[in-house]
Amino acid sequence: MTLPASPSTRTRRQPHPWLAMVPLLLGILIGALAISSVSTALPAIRGDLTLSDSGALWLVDVYALSLAATLILAARIGDVFGRKRIVLIGLAGFAALNLVGGLAENGVLLIVVRALLGVAEAFVVAGVVATIGAHYQARQRVLAYGLWTATFGTGSALGPVLGGIVAEGPGWRWLLLGSVPLAVLAGVLAIWLVPDSRSSRPSSWDVLSIVSSIVALGALVFALHEVLAAPIPAAVAGVVAVVTLVYFIRRQRRLRDPLIDMRLFGVPGFSPAIVRILASSGVASASVLLVSLHLQDARGHSAAEAGIAILPQAVAIALGGVLAPVFLRWLSSPTLTVLALVVQGVGLGWLALGTDLVVFPLVLVGAGFGVAATLAATTLFDVTTEDDAGQVGAVQEVGFSLGSGLGVAVLGTVASIVGAAGFSVALIVAAVAVVAAAILPLWSRASAAAAADTDADTHAAPRTRN
Repeated sequence: MTLPASPSTRTRRQPHPWLAMVPLLLGILIGALAISSVSTALPAIRGDLTLSDSGALWLVDVYALSLAATLILAARIGDVFGRKRIVLIGLAGFAALNLVGGLAENGVLLIVVRALLGVAEAFVVAGVVATIGAHYQARQRVLAYGLWTATFGTGSALGPVLGGIVAEGPGWRWLLLGSVPLAVLAGVLAIWLVPDSRSSRPSSWDVLSIVSSIVALGALVFALHEVLAAPIPAAVAGVVAVVTLVYFIRRQRRLRDPLIDMRLFGVPGFSPAIVRILASSGVASASVLLVSLHLQDARGHSAAEAGIAILPQAVAIALGGVLAPVFLRWLSSPTLTVLALVVQGVGLGWLALGTDLVVFPLVLVGAGFGVAATLAATTLFDVTTEDDAGQVGAVQEVGFSLGSGLGVAVLGTVASIVGAAGFSVALIVAAVAVVAAAILPLWSRASAAAAADTDADTHAAPRTRN
């Protein structure tokens, strides 16, 4: 006779694996809103805290700067101590810091809070991306990254609108205070729903690698953000970034346990995916800036009208991310990625023609980015192992951050230098860049295959006649 299992011996029922995405996506949404909402709320903040022009610039830029600079370090901490743990640390920091920022009466304190919020979001992003890479496989991973892309795109689009509404209504402080309960809710749900993971490889802590990664990425992001507003400081920061980055890469190649394993870039498919992330995110971010300025400067639209006109691109990004796994039923991931980048290029070329109705080309730009970014990010994890998830996630997020900054810096500079035709010329350059990112890896792969065949023929043993 078999006795029924007692409550203490019954296997605990695990939550559905997709429920883990709820707190993870909520963490991404909070960060996206924090990045994008401050731009429209800035006039109100300056009025309350009497910020200088330089202080206002730092208030906007310091978040992205500290986020990018600490991503690699956050990823290593997650690899060692657990990726769920760094998500919880980031969300706790986000709740506490937003509370302090919402009550701040000093502009310098608010800038410091924004810098620390960037660090907290780096922990969240690094943990979220690595968790997705470690716990979802095949098309589930594509869908998970599609939801990630959609959430970030939606938050980035709604942020400026929300910032303006809140600043004119209850006040800018509620942009920060309102994030507190969201971060607490995400943290509570993460404790219950998010599985933990970490790298099985032993990890060491090389101080010079950590410091050089922070300096290199921080200086590079600063240079990209300030190249138009402050070219001389940006040039100095750019030199510091390049020198430090070269040192960082050379040191990683010598270390037995590097912070970032440079051999990842030699894995087939890895480097092309990074190039496509850089190009696709760069032209998508630049198109928002260029179209917004063009609508206001050349067509006399108000800032609000320009913001509404750009919303279809954000909607298309979200849809592209969600629909990417559906399209994989008919096309392979490499083919679909190339097609999405070409669609993005077509949209940019259409915008360059100066069409009166920008909604349709912006939809192409957004949809192309949504699909391409989702598939490229998924590829990075498909060609590596679960132990590499932290490093791969950090590289991916640095790629998105640098791509956005590089696109705005380069294409914004092109537009300003050319003059009246700058809008069209910059968009044509963007179209060429993103199509090249789609096609050149295919050409390189074909060349490598041809070289391999030639080498095989050369070294083949000659046949002997009987």
